[in-house]
Order: sequence, then structure tokens, then C-alpha cells
Amino acid sequence: MKGDSPDNGYITNFEFQLVIMKKLLFCLLALLGFTTRAYPVTEEPTSVLNVYYPEFSRMDLVCGKMPDTSQKNVEFCCEAAFTGELLNEFKHMNIADNHICKGEMKKGYRCRANTGGFVWGNGKWKFMMKADFPTTAKGWNMGFCQLMVIKDGVARPISSKMRLKKTIYRALCEKDGKLCIIEAKKAMTYESFVKSMVDIKVKNALYLDMGSGWNYAWYRDKNGKVKELFPASKLSPAYKYRTNWVTFYKD
Repeated sequence: MKGDSPDNGYITNFEFQLVIMKKLLFCLLALLGFTTRAYPVTEEPTSVLNVYYPEFSRMDLVCGKMPDTSQKNVEFCCEAAFTGELLNEFKHMNIADNHICKGEMKKGYRCRANTGGFVWGNGKWKFMMKADFPTTAKGWNMGFCQLMVIKDGVARPISSKMRLKKTIYRALCEKDGKLCIIEAKKAMTYESFVKSMVDIKVKNALYLDMGSGWNYAWYRDKNGKVKELFPASKLSPAYKYRTNWVTFYKD
């Protein structure tokens, strides 16, 4: 009947309960979204390269133990600096050259192969030649040394030993004002890898450690699903000897 409809501007007890339930449901969904939220890595492949752009809020050089896939705030992590010896226990001195992790400078072994470096802190980053790598943390949250591949858009000189070496390469890069990880889709010569990055206008590129065991990496795709790179590498005898990882976080 018409008289049963509350047209007098007052809300019924049932309607009040319905509003409360909707609000509770909204809060619950928001909470679930917060605790399981995904931090997508944008993938932009070319004909010969895979380019990964993490949407990160901070970076670190994680040392000793690789970040686990259960860490929801990790977007991308992969090997960074070279490891010196195959040691059963972790030592910072087994990482190639001095490095910064968690805002602290750590002493590593001197590595002649390293020609460049990278640091990040307070939302800013810098690619540099090894001679310019800081002697103290100086406010940088992380940093490490490696082989400089491209500096300010210009490919660095390639040694005759490296030029025709064929494998799958990976680098930490700056492209179009963004940081990214670039990896070859298949084995190619180092010279071809460098040229491929120059062709897509990579401004800066720093080599990342690869090889059986060291090439394992993981990231989260646009749906928050963990994607592994070289998962079979976990079976390599060298897998347990890895020492450090460049890691992107979204907090």
C-alpha cells in the first residue's frame, strides 16, 4: 500500500542497516585492495629487447639474501654488482667495489672490470663513471659499481674481448627520463646489445651481472602476478653464491 512507503523524509531501520552494510563492505574491499595491491611493472618489448619499467617509490641494493616473492612491496629485483668468489657465507668484501645499501657505504673488493656506477636517494638517481662514485653515502640510499655501457647517450668503448661475446645481456638503464631494466630477448653479441639500446635512445646504461645462477630475477606484472626470469637458473650450482640485488620497491 502507498501508506507503507516512508515519504515523510525519515529513513527506516532496514534502510539504515543497508547503508551501514554498504559502508562496511566498501571498507572491507578497500582494506583487501590495500593489503593485496599490485605494483605493476610496465613491459615494452622491442624486436630484440625486453624493457621493464617499474613503478617504484624507492630503491635499495639488497645484500646477502635475495628479496622473497612474498614481499608485496617489491616490484622488481635482479643481480647487480659482480660477485668475487664462491663463498658459503656472505661478506660485503665479496661484492665488486664499494657499494651503498640501506644508506650505508660498504667496502667491496677492487674490480678493474668496473668502469661506472649508479646511486639513488630521495627520489633522484645518478649514473657516473667509476672515478666519480661517492666515497661516503652522502644521503644516497643505495649504489653500486659495474661496467658502464652507455653514458649520456654515447656507447662506451668496447674491448675486443667483449665485442663478439654472445649471451643474453641485462642492464639498468635510463630512457625517456625513467629508470628501467633492459634485457636481450635471446643470445646476441655484446656489440649488438649495445647498439640495440642506442637505437632506442637509451641515455644511460650500466651492466648487470648475468650467467647461470646470477641471471635469475623476478618482478610483478600489471596484475600483480609474480613473473620469473630464468627460473631454471635456481637449479644452477652457482645459485647459492649470489650476493646482491638491485631492488625496486613501492611502499
